[in-house]
Amino acid sequence: MEDIIKVCALGGLDENGRDCYVIEINNDLFVLDAGLALPDKTIPGVDFLLANAQYIINNKDRLKAYIMTHAHDENMGALKYFYDDAPAPIYCTNFTKHVIETQFNFNKLQGQLDFKVIPPTCDLEISGRKFHFFQTSHNAAYSFGVAIETSKGNIVYTSDFIVDYSVKNPAYIFDLKALAELSEKPTFLLMSDSKAAHLEGYCAPRHRVTPLIEKYFKNSNRRIFIDCFWQNFIRISEIIDLCIENNKKVFFYNSFTEQIMRGLMSFDPVRIPPSIVVNKEDLLRVREQELVILMLGDGEELYQELINIADGNNEDKRIRLNKRDIFINAGLPTPTLETIATRSIDYLYRTGAEVVWIKKNQITAMHPRQDDLKFFLSVLKPKYYLPVRGNFINLMANAKLALSMGIGLNHTNVFIIDNGMQLCFNEAGRPMIVPNNPAIMPTHPILVDGRGVSTSVSENIVSDRRQLSIDGVVVIALSVSLSEKRIVAGPDCQMRGFVYVKEAEPLLKSIANIFIEEITLALSLDKADLEEAKTNAQERIRRFIKRENGREPMIIPIVVVKE
Repeated sequence: MEDIIKVCALGGLDENGRDCYVIEINNDLFVLDAGLALPDKTIPGVDFLLANAQYIINNKDRLKAYIMTHAHDENMGALKYFYDDAPAPIYCTNFTKHVIETQFNFNKLQGQLDFKVIPPTCDLEISGRKFHFFQTSHNAAYSFGVAIETSKGNIVYTSDFIVDYSVKNPAYIFDLKALAELSEKPTFLLMSDSKAAHLEGYCAPRHRVTPLIEKYFKNSNRRIFIDCFWQNFIRISEIIDLCIENNKKVFFYNSFTEQIMRGLMSFDPVRIPPSIVVNKEDLLRVREQELVILMLGDGEELYQELINIADGNNEDKRIRLNKRDIFINAGLPTPTLETIATRSIDYLYRTGAEVVWIKKNQITAMHPRQDDLKFFLSVLKPKYYLPVRGNFINLMANAKLALSMGIGLNHTNVFIIDNGMQLCFNEAGRPMIVPNNPAIMPTHPILVDGRGVSTSVSENIVSDRRQLSIDGVVVIALSVSLSEKRIVAGPDCQMRGFVYVKEAEPLLKSIANIFIEEITLALSLDKADLEEAKTNAQERIRRFIKRENGREPMIIPIVVVKE
């Protein structure tokens, strides 16, 4: 019997992050990654954007497995928010399991997770179907791609990878042997990372931070501060290796950094000799020229901590930045973090310390460039190709690269789809793209405000926040007596973030008059409908303000009723 295959994305296409891909083979459903993304400034007050898992929850009786390819939020960060609603075995490495459990602890979430720990390269059966896992080189330790056997050939999902032959640390090695063995079987569909598909050449060795900062460890006799995102494990490994090679001592800047590093010390990717770690009580006993202070953080929180230490508002008052120090910024901002990152670097310069600000043109993210992608394409020679992970410009660059390879890929077997669209293959293997039906497969982001699962935020609330941040708010209130059918107090009009009240007396009077007219009209009727009056007043005031000064503040009318 020939397999019927459906492939779709619940997030990750035409965006950065929220990677979540659903593979349906006959009646079985497999989920590859379940990630989140960070919001930009157009979504105020929101911490995370999650992949929408409603389709998974609605089909949980067919769900056979979650496959978490590596320990990055964009790949596994959303799982903790919906796992209880759609539980299934989680296949991941021991390192990824540790990071997922760490996140559950950070967010104070409870729940039993059904982990199936696997090595990064292995073969096993899931729900009677063969899966082949192969280790890839990425900045998350022990990352892997996966191939799923079908009657038509393998479905291969690369996740994040680069081709790097020079890696020595076993946590970041690309298992070329496993990939070569996969190439002996036909690849039906290849799903490959697109985030750097518009860039020429190989990623390696441009991703390494060591060549940019090792001179400060070797030649400087000053104290070194260095920051890094906590999930960039390969960069943390490079920093620790430099400390070991140059006889430096490491102090963990705060409790968050210490918690992360203590957890990592038992794993191969960050083997830290206990002798180089400085305890809190010994901080002032270590000579400054021997000391490296490591700062880890997550997203905006990292840059806020840089501002705090520059301002002297950090937790440990024994640590002060001064002109004798070197500060190395190894946490490169994503596009959504550039504003606060720029502000934090300005604060650091004010301290007088020597600031080493690594720029994006000096180092690259560990995503496959064109030659990395060509390597995968030439080895596996897929029958069909589906670029995933990235904005539309990246997906298109990946598709055009595949067309140029001369391996039988053309406009009939290379696909670019959007979140929610399904790439389907019938029993004969013929492809068809099914448009998204939001009622069946919603893909809009789930917005999370705060660290709890119960704090999901609706689009309406975000829209209100956006309006408040741009045009402010006008609140107008009065009291009425229903028995006397008249206004007994007010109106009182207050403005915030709109115009300065003392300079807007004519505007205030006009707004008050509109409100009085609508409430007086409602009170004159036999059955006063104050809610309708408030709605009418709100709309009239909105149109009036728009006409007068071109802005649209939030209008909040309040009526206090006295019997």
